[in-house]
Amino acid sequence: MKRIGLVLLQLVVTAAGLWYVFHDPQKRAQIADALRHADRSWIILGWVSYSAVEVLATVRWQMLLRIQGITLTWLRAFAIVMIGLFFNMFLPGLVGGDAVRLYLVFKYAPRQKTRATLSVAMDRILGMLSILLLAGLSVGVRFGWLSRSAATLHIVYLVLALLAVGSVCVVLFFGAVHFGLLRKLSKRTPFRPAIIESGKALQLYGTYLGVMSVAFAITVVAHLVYYLSYYCAAQSLQGARTAGLSLTDILSIMPLVNTVTALPVSFGGVGVRETLFQELLGNLAHVPPAIAALTASLGFVIQASWGLIGAGVYLVSLQKK
Repeated sequence: MKRIGLVLLQLVVTAAGLWYVFHDPQKRAQIADALRHADRSWIILGWVSYSAVEVLATVRWQMLLRIQGITLTWLRAFAIVMIGLFFNMFLPGLVGGDAVRLYLVFKYAPRQKTRATLSVAMDRILGMLSILLLAGLSVGVRFGWLSRSAATLHIVYLVLALLAVGSVCVVLFFGAVHFGLLRKLSKRTPFRPAIIESGKALQLYGTYLGVMSVAFAITVVAHLVYYLSYYCAAQSLQGARTAGLSLTDILSIMPLVNTVTALPVSFGGVGVRETLFQELLGNLAHVPPAIAALTASLGFVIQASWGLIGAGVYLVSLQKK
């Protein structure tokens, strides 16, 4: 019932967000005109840029697997990462892609299931910590710019609240791991198995501080390259008055957008992302609302196209059985 409730919530929020952004016929006309005149070279550059995100994700995961003594070929690891991307983007729920990634790893390392699970758990931890870092830096460095309007200030306050909650959770989690309190969690605690596995991962990987520092740096770089793909999406629409939008502006708003869309309230952040872009770019960079929303959708399409490649890889793997 909880899973059904979550899926229904995601469906409602996604539909509401898309309706709010795109229901106006005038906006849809602006979007159609912008797409007709879009610069395809920028879209291709964004597509190539996003490929680096998945390559970096593969490198990071390989580092985590090697610490656990699990050896996968680079091509196989990349294929599993791509398949996980597809299921993370298109499968309802919280960790669909992670579950599929584990299922595939278990096939190649059937006697190392616990270690494989820990590698995926640590992968998630690194992603969460990098989002907290980049969002905190963005708000701290560009608070004046981000709070220039009442609408964007409300978004900043929401992000600050999420950062505060996330930081407290991180401190409590690290403390619980340090003092061995995780196993004392009530069986009714939400996501108790995932929390315990994450604690085990943190304990193990904490003994490899040098390697983990590199893995964290790779995660941060991957996020920045991901933001770059959205900048390319915006630049492809220059004819629709996005010429005043700078890379700094995108690097400033994307950590906020990522922080909010990390909440599993819509399918892949669709609807929520467009609404945030419309408010942030519209009020701060004077991008027309329809074009700001289109930038968000176009950036997501670039990412989704790589997810569809992951779907193709998955279908090919099924045929080989």
